[in-house]
Amino acid sequence: MLTKRMTVITGMIGIFLVLVLTAFIYLMGIRGEFKKYLHETYSELTFSVGFTRIDPIYGKFYANVTCLNDYTSFPISKTFKTKEIHEDYIQYKSTIQYNTRIKEIFYGSKIERYIKNVTGGSKTPFEESAIYDQINIHLSDDAEQKNIAKETLHMLKENNISARLVIFTYEKDKHVYEIRLSSDDNYLTEKEIEARVRMIK
Repeated sequence: MLTKRMTVITGMIGIFLVLVLTAFIYLMGIRGEFKKYLHETYSELTFSVGFTRIDPIYGKFYANVTCLNDYTSFPISKTFKTKEIHEDYIQYKSTIQYNTRIKEIFYGSKIERYIKNVTGGSKTPFEESAIYDQINIHLSDDAEQKNIAKETLHMLKENNISARLVIFTYEKDKHVYEIRLSSDDNYLTEKEIEARVRMIK
């Protein structure tokens, strides 16, 4: 009886190992497809592709990739149904470039200490002359918000940065406030900027 039970257990372990090995080999094959796709799409660049994973909810295989030329990290995936490969290298690289550029203008400035966080981006691939769709600036609680907003718009103009929308947010008296402007509003006075303030929470 014991021998029979051991045989069954051994058989189950063997089947499990075969299934795991088969899945591993299959996923490595998908990883190879990702590598081939990236090489053919961006032949001048080198990429490091992570281990392939399965996302049963969205029905796809996916992996994390890093471009070794500029260290941009981004996802790549292949759907179960269409077998199409999708990746976001250009979008992720563009996002990093937009964010880096907008952050740089505040480094060492007189208002840097009042800015808790700043991000920005656009659907258009990054170029020095590209217009930001949106810039988000979170101000510290002790900032003179209208003054900082006016100074920020002045700095954007000095650095030839245009934005369709510049959103300032800050907290005051347990509420969250927002000021929505654009880079073209640099002519506004502090009083006119104050008229744009609205409580959002």
